[in-house]
Amino acid sequence: MRVRKHQPGKASQRKGTGSISGGPNLSDAGGTLLELVLVLSLFGTLTAMALALVLQSYKGVQRRLSSSTLFDSGTTALLQMTKELRMAGYPSAKLFNSSAVASYPGLVATPFVTVTAYDVVFQADTNQDGTVEQIEYLLAAGSQDLYRKSTLKNLNGSMGTSTVTTLLLNNVQNQNSGTPLFAWSTNPSMPLAFPLNVQTIYINLVLLSSGNVSGSPTSVTLTATCPRMNF
Repeated sequence: MRVRKHQPGKASQRKGTGSISGGPNLSDAGGTLLELVLVLSLFGTLTAMALALVLQSYKGVQRRLSSSTLFDSGTTALLQMTKELRMAGYPSAKLFNSSAVASYPGLVATPFVTVTAYDVVFQADTNQDGTVEQIEYLLAAGSQDLYRKSTLKNLNGSMGTSTVTTLLLNNVQNQNSGTPLFAWSTNPSMPLAFPLNVQTIYINLVLLSSGNVSGSPTSVTLTATCPRMNF
């Protein structure tokens, strides 16, 4: 029996398998890359969903702000119109003696001069300062702008030469939607011809915003009833 001695400093020779111990494992690298792609894809999907939710929420806030702004501006204009229309015909001839009316017909306000679906003209001392004004609310044909025009009435009954025109509201959609801005009822017991016998004016105001960040316009409809208080 022979014993092979191992000589120091000489490496023993062994048959190898063709692989190097500790080298890179290509199958592991492929799995790691696939996992990275899946993670990035999932992250991108979640990010897109989160951004969509944020954008949807932002658009909702913008729509509410647009609707609130439209409502506030429409309400302000409607309150002014209601207040002034209720004063149509003030002061009436009943507040003066006949000689004063004959000498100064401009003291008396004519309640309604013109009443149509998009144009109302009336007279009133809206400021209660002794001066009668002729006021017109006009939504011109094909227009979305509602104007208020005011002209002073002279004591001799003639109208002044200067008219103050104010843009009351824009984006008024009544004509586009075929909805009358003004409607009215008359008092059959009054021995006067139309429009002097108009008793109540009804306002139906349709507003539409020009659009917001979401691209969706906002619609608001406001209504008011204006009974004439001066007969």
